[in-house]
Order: sequence, then structure tokens, then C-alpha cells
Amino acid sequence: MTFGTLLATIQDYKQAGISNPEILTTLLNDMFGDWFASQGISRLTMLSAKKLCLNVTGELKHTNSAKGIGFHSRFLVIFLDDVAEAPETIAEALKCYTSEGDGAYVWVIPDGYMAALTPAEQEWEQHGGGYFSHESICISNTADIDTRCLLEVLYEDTALENVSCEFDVPAHRSVHYRLDKLKAENGEPLIAKDAPVSYKITSRDARVVVQGSRILTSGENSIFASFGTVMAWSPQ
Repeated sequence: MTFGTLLATIQDYKQAGISNPEILTTLLNDMFGDWFASQGISRLTMLSAKKLCLNVTGELKHTNSAKGIGFHSRFLVIFLDDVAEAPETIAEALKCYTSEGDGAYVWVIPDGYMAALTPAEQEWEQHGGGYFSHESICISNTADIDTRCLLEVLYEDTALENVSCEFDVPAHRSVHYRLDKLKAENGEPLIAKDAPVSYKITSRDARVVVQGSRILTSGENSIFASFGTVMAWSPQ
């Protein structure tokens, strides 16, 4: 798929007698919506039979000399007659915008639970040994900008007070947190054991992708272990 294919498809629709801008807008987004997203475009809108607008998921960094392309803070206006012979200039124009990343700004992991360690496991842990029951979250930031994330821990038990913490995820990086290692201001574990919880992760500045995982150990000397991983759910 290329922008040449997009322009050829628009021309095919016109030759078939489909030139209404609203109808073209619907047809093109239905056909190429997933590819638009991969190019950092949230939506295409036909402004007229010869002009379209591309909403960009990023901010304008700089402009270049491109015939038939109007640069704006978060969108491009394309004059089809001017770019017909050089559709690749559209792709070059998109490089003038920052990427706000893949994924979403809000993620939820509804099922969370960290089992308490057995006395033997607690002793081994104090001496730096063992790999015991815990949960983790992984956050990937594919954007061109750093972001700060808020982790909110939502307890099922109303007698427990919900807790939260913040952390940074640099551009084009990932972070991985063992949730049993997070500490409150008093030095105690931030998240209670043996308590059903949900986790909400909100990114402030960029879209991110979130994954949760859980390891449960059991049996004599914790010889049995199960591992589960799940993508978080996003309402967007």
C-alpha cells in the first residue's frame, strides 16, 4: 500500500461516478483506515473532488518544500492535481510531524491479585533467593516524545484505600515494573497482598501499549509455578 494506491483509488471512484466528498470520505476511511493509522494518520477527509485533508497524530516539527501540500499544526491539506505525479511527497510531508506513538492513552487490567509469600519464601526472599509469586506491568512507548504514566491501584475491598504512583517512559523505550517491589512513602509495599485489585494506567503525553503478567508459585518449596500474561484493555 502506498499513497500512489490511494490517489489511484480516488481516481477510480471518480471514474465510477462517485465524486461526492462525504461518500468518498466514508469509502476511503473504510478501505484504508488501518493503513492510515500505520502512517500516523487518524482520518482522511475529502474537502472537495480535488482536495483532501489528513489529520495527523502528531505535531508539526518543521516544513519542507512540497508542491500541492499545505502544512498545519496537526493536519495536511493535499491538492490532488498537484501531487498526482509525485504521490511520495505525501509520505515525505508526514515525516515533518512527531509521532505520538502506538496504542492508547488509557489502559485497564481488571484482574489483579498478588498472593502472599509463605514463611519459607519470605526467608528466601530476605536472602536474595527465589522467584516467587508476583505481578508485573510492561509499558512500551513508540512515540517520539517522553511521557509520564500514572498507575492507579483499585481495590475490591472497600476497607482498603486505593493507592497510586507515577513513573516516566522515555521516547522509543519500554519500562518493566514488578508490582511487588513498588514501595509507599513509608517504605512498605505499595500494593497489598492477597487482595483482588484492578490496575489503571494513564499516559499523559503519548500513546503507549501496556501488558500485564502474573506468576503464582505453590507447593512444597514453591516447586510449582504458573505464568500468565494478558494485554490490558483500552476503552479507546
